[in-house]
Amino acid sequence: MKATKLKLHVELLVVASLVIIFGFITHQRNFAWKDDFSFWSDAVIKSPDKYRPRHNLGLVYSRAEQYDLALEEYGEALRVMPASSKTHVNIGRVHEKMGQNELAIAKYKKALEIDPYDYKAYTGLGKIYNKKGFVDMAVSMYKQAIKINPLYINARKAIGNAYLNKRLINLGVKEYIAILQIDPDNASVHYNLGIAYDETRQLKKAIIQYQKAIDIKPEYPEALSNIGIIYGKMGLLDQSIQQLHMSLDINPRDPTTMFNLALAYEQLAKKKEQRAEGKELRVKAVRTYEKVLKVDPRNVQAGERLRKLRAGS
Repeated sequence: MKATKLKLHVELLVVASLVIIFGFITHQRNFAWKDDFSFWSDAVIKSPDKYRPRHNLGLVYSRAEQYDLALEEYGEALRVMPASSKTHVNIGRVHEKMGQNELAIAKYKKALEIDPYDYKAYTGLGKIYNKKGFVDMAVSMYKQAIKINPLYINARKAIGNAYLNKRLINLGVKEYIAILQIDPDNASVHYNLGIAYDETRQLKKAIIQYQKAIDIKPEYPEALSNIGIIYGKMGLLDQSIQQLHMSLDINPRDPTTMFNLALAYEQLAKKKEQRAEGKELRVKAVRTYEKVLKVDPRNVQAGERLRKLRAGS
């Protein structure tokens, strides 16, 4: 999932689309942020008129989502080196993250005026055009980037995502397969290829791709959840519940996966309603829907299904 985020439309269950970042990893990144900030802020103090410390401090601020400070440092970097296409691209990215798409477009175009071979500027333009729904323009920009750098995976992946968003599934599949010939261990591409197969109801192929993504990146809750969804579609509810639990072990507060799990409990309860186990499963479904609503109080589907279960008990 974590490239354009793709939403998989399913009949039985709803795809999980959140990315978990463990506290331990966050803790490590906090240390990395402090170390980088200390290093580059000290470098700026010692050499305020040098380009590299200013640019890199801007990058540190951008990664920490301190966008105003990032823009300030990038501005200082351009004061020292106005013809840096790289800094113009990074400013464009900051504007994009701030939702200022027109300012971002202007910066990406400025970068290309300075360096017509800046493939990352083309990719930035493609990303914004794709957001705006101009898929053909987006693909054109991505192809320009690949023409300059044929091994630039991000642009190739973005083309595949754009095709999927436009419902050109077969073209998306071809692009993902081409990427995997270059980078066979790219977990997110295997995941997106799984979505493409899932969209076209090639469920076994989808499971294979999701599983390859998990083999590469074991803590991949979206892929685990999607396998659970497919098992649910196939009527393999016990396996579905198992996969969804595995996803929630990684991301325990994902309301989408919790909803999927509750729905699987509910459907399995109907199959076993004449047994004591059926009542236990209904209770689990109710409790899980309640958890969904605690995390996502506006989840209408969870609320409706919870009311029906309570009314039928």
